[in-house]
Amino acid sequence: MSASTVVGIVGCGQIGAMYAEHLDALGSHRLVFVDADRDRAEKLAWKATSGSVAGSVGELVSRGCDAALVTAATTSHPELVGALIEAGVPTLCEKPLATDLQQTETLGRLAEAHGVPLWVGFQRHFDPGFADLRARTTSGELGRLQSLRLVSHDVSPPPIARLRESGSIFTDLMLHDFDMVRWLTGHRIVQVVADGAAVSCPELTNIGDFDTVTAMIRLDDGTQVVLAAGRWQPVGYDVRAEVLGERGHLAAGLARADVPGSGEAELPRFRGYWDRFATAYREQVRAFLALAAGGAGDPASGGWRDSHEALRCALAAERSARSGAAPVEP
Repeated sequence: MSASTVVGIVGCGQIGAMYAEHLDALGSHRLVFVDADRDRAEKLAWKATSGSVAGSVGELVSRGCDAALVTAATTSHPELVGALIEAGVPTLCEKPLATDLQQTETLGRLAEAHGVPLWVGFQRHFDPGFADLRARTTSGELGRLQSLRLVSHDVSPPPIARLRESGSIFTDLMLHDFDMVRWLTGHRIVQVVADGAAVSCPELTNIGDFDTVTAMIRLDDGTQVVLAAGRWQPVGYDVRAEVLGERGHLAAGLARADVPGSGEAELPRFRGYWDRFATAYREQVRAFLALAAGGAGDPASGGWRDSHEALRCALAAERSARSGAAPVEP
């Protein structure tokens, strides 16, 4: 995109600030920041190479916006994304597109009807390790898949106020994992058995949520999947995948093998998602801006159907955990 390109960042919290840094590194764009907290937007605009502030999405659009990134609170996604689509602005929205299946489909259908590109931020698709794992798995290199294991652990939980708006751990943190199951294998989830507990953050019980969860999944071809996720991992942000097939085993996300008998996993010490997936976020936004400029789409991109399918499975896991780990068909 040229220096005259205007990119809106709607939501100026941690993720918005991260995207602003990547955009500055990728080239010369005019960034326009929108946030309910104007001071927060002005701070990011001051840091950007070429940044300014708009008081609303309407003002952003009226200035002429070539592409927009929605990184605001999850509960605001439907309104913000809907307004951008109606205005014809190519939009990349952080996951989830919405926390309701009907709203997700409505936004997706609206984008299709208007012919407006709408991506959902499943940045793990652009991670080199996971992309290689997918290519080798779906190519048949491992033969018949037998099992898949995914691990996702935050370093520490977000503030309770944020968790009240983002949905449960299943529809927030684990949404990436439910998406990855389908993306890595090419198969659909047909049954979920999930359980959870508030181990490190007992205050989460006050909002009916968990900090430590597991899910056992069956795919439509019978492959077994195990997911483990948590809000608290003091040794570092930890996201990895392991695939076992009849011809071998592949893994992504580990820097080196665990040391037997040490009692400590030799894992990379990442500070958070912005650190672990820096390359993935950068490549995702690069591909999105290329599309917004009239280029071809990227097959790694996540769309509204991916968000809908991941949410369908996350809601099933949530129902299972809250009903005593009963099997649920999404």
